[in-house]
Amino acid sequence: MLLAIDIGNTNTVVGAYDDSTLINHFRVTSDHQLTIDECGFFVTGLLERLRLQCSQIERVVIASVVPRLTPVYEKMSEKYLSVTPLVITHEIKLPITIGYENPAAVGADRIANAVAAYVNFGGPIIVVDYGTATTFDVINAEGVYLGGVIAPGPETSGAELARKAAKLFEVNIQKPERVIGRNTAESIKSGLFYGTIGMVDSIIQLIFDELGSPARVIATGGLATEFARDSRFIESSNPSLTLDGLKIIADFQSKK
Repeated sequence: MLLAIDIGNTNTVVGAYDDSTLINHFRVTSDHQLTIDECGFFVTGLLERLRLQCSQIERVVIASVVPRLTPVYEKMSEKYLSVTPLVITHEIKLPITIGYENPAAVGADRIANAVAAYVNFGGPIIVVDYGTATTFDVINAEGVYLGGVIAPGPETSGAELARKAAKLFEVNIQKPERVIGRNTAESIKSGLFYGTIGMVDSIIQLIFDELGSPARVIATGGLATEFARDSRFIESSNPSLTLDGLKIIADFQSKK
């Protein structure tokens, strides 16, 4: 069995695969002060919940954009699972080509998203990931990762708005009942939701224009399903896309 771990700035997602089947996955807040043993208790607790033994985990693959936590999860894997993990970087063997000016600057999660999208759907394709940042990753028909766009995520925007404006506050990110808010909370929700929808669709259209043709668009991330249905361009959402990409990359290492 394979354990896929996606360590993000806000959330960490852990999924267990039995062959090609994702048994289940869990999304928890990323604790940047996590110790190796705390990490071990967390992961082994998840495995127990899935009625799995640590000895059943034969492979571990990690994508991390939090340098402080990368070695914590690496050492946890070795200590509690007796597995040396595969850590995703641009330097390992990939089923796509990284065309970024500085390949080392591409986040491991974005690499995993691009791999899963291209392998499963072909190109050209755009992945919109709704996380701490809203990112856009563009892969062409030849499987070259061209680059993308990085913008603030809706939760990040909401938190910064509350921090900077004395009379405003944080709200849940969700589609409001109406565009015109009747109170401050409704107004903030509307601005964050429809502002994100407008930004995403506008950027996708600009990418189409630059590519010279439309491309397939899929979404992922914790808020993907909340936004995808209201986009003019997003065809589908897959919250486990990053984990799927990690599994594809791990499997790809054994291919000649």
